[in-house]
Amino acid sequence: MAVTHVNIAGAGVPVLGHVVSALARMVENHPRMRQIERLNKTSDAELECRGVTRQEVIQHIFRDRYYI
Repeated sequence: MAVTHVNIAGAGVPVLGHVVSALARMVENHPRMRQIERLNKTSDAELECRGVTRQEVIQHIFRDRYYI
């Protein structure tokens, strides 16, 4: 019986890079991320009108998903 050894360690690096890039694009394009970006661009006065402080933006956006 012949045994063949194949080194696939080097082949995994580009694949992993593509997976990480795809995950990053998914996170960046998620509607909640866009909402975070939009609220981060607003002034403190506008946030105060919404009843949210700058420190509470993340909790405000994810309030229906997570108890933070």
